[in-house]
Amino acid sequence: MRKYEAMFLFDPAVATDWDKIKAEVDRLMERAGAKVLFCGKWDERRLAYEIRGVKRAVYVLAYFEADPATIGALERDMTLSEMVVRCLVVTAEHVTEEKMKETLEAGAPRPAPEGPYGRREGEWNDSPRPRAAAPEVEQGVDLK
Repeated sequence: MRKYEAMFLFDPAVATDWDKIKAEVDRLMERAGAKVLFCGKWDERRLAYEIRGVKRAVYVLAYFEADPATIGALERDMTLSEMVVRCLVVTAEHVTEEKMKETLEAGAPRPAPEGPYGRREGEWNDSPRPRAAAPEVEQGVDLK
């Protein structure tokens, strides 16, 4: 048995409440013989591009233990599910249980607000404090 992390994107029109989503995750994991360690709603967001006619999705993060031989069947069941829009399964051997709890409790990170010229605040020279000029420029030293 190895540890895995799975990110599910659920269609909010089909999966209207958390109990329905949790039941679907449990069903998929049970079919694969996996043991769910932690599972939680991460966020609900607008997708960057439309997937199968869906523009928004409920992000669900799950950590589980499973036999590596069953992961292929689990991924196939996830793609065949009418509720799951997209899924990704990766190994999580390096993740401790404390880190799993922290990740689920923190939820999805919020994007930084857009700054001028479409860049995010803090990128390039968009920081709120002015940058000091290079010492060579202040002293008038010729670098040639």
